[in-house]
Amino acid sequence: MSTLNLYLAISKERGQGQPRHWILILAEEDATHGIFYHITGGPMHGKPYEVTIEPKRVESHGIEKRHLIARVLEKDRQKIKAAVRQAPALFCQRWILNVLEELEKQGVVLEGTCSKWNEALETDPFSDDGAPSKKSSSGGDTTDA
Repeated sequence: MSTLNLYLAISKERGQGQPRHWILILAEEDATHGIFYHITGGPMHGKPYEVTIEPKRVESHGIEKRHLIARVLEKDRQKIKAAVRQAPALFCQRWILNVLEELEKQGVVLEGTCSKWNEALETDPFSDDGAPSKKSSSGGDTTDA
């Protein structure tokens, strides 16, 4: 059975103080295209948050770095899609953490994946939860978890 790579991609910096966009990408090894699972819209765009699933180039010009989250079996593709569709549309980074948490419960990604990425969570500029921020090694602001 073939395997697919599940990546967490982080966008290039969009502006001083702006959080980076996070995207889940599912693609075959060395593929030029994959499926992007991400949030579009939001307060910055004057639209409601929306879950978007679309085929795109893996080497998209807007992506700064891809992190391999897991190698998954083809049969897990539907579990990923279901987790993506079930997670309520939120600030992209929080939404991805919710998707990863569900994928952990289903055994698609390793336990601790969500916690690891929670450490890199940047402050949502439209949230009023008052989460303190700190500098990460990647230079972005992240929330103390």
